Amino acid sequence: MPGALRDKRRPQRRRSGPAEARRRFVLDALTRPRTQAELRDALGMSNSGILHLLRRLERDGLVRPAERVCCTRIWERAKDRAVDPRP
Repeated sequence: MPGALRDKRRPQRRRSGPAEARRRFVLDALTRPRTQAELRDALGMSNSGILHLLRRLERDGLVRPAERVCCTRIWERAKDRAVDPRP
């Protein structure tokens, strides 16, 4: 019991180093469209983990899903809206 109380009082550290490296790797890899499975395997992540990462990058406007072929999602880097005339 005392060990459990001590763990609750210990301040948590943010570990953004590996997460930032994964984000940079995905952005570099998406110089050409890639499948979600290619990115997942290259990073050694789970299906839900890579999807979570890609959705966060999509929310930030950095990547977007290009197309879906059957069950395969293909992702690409988001283009700048000032250059891209699509709404």
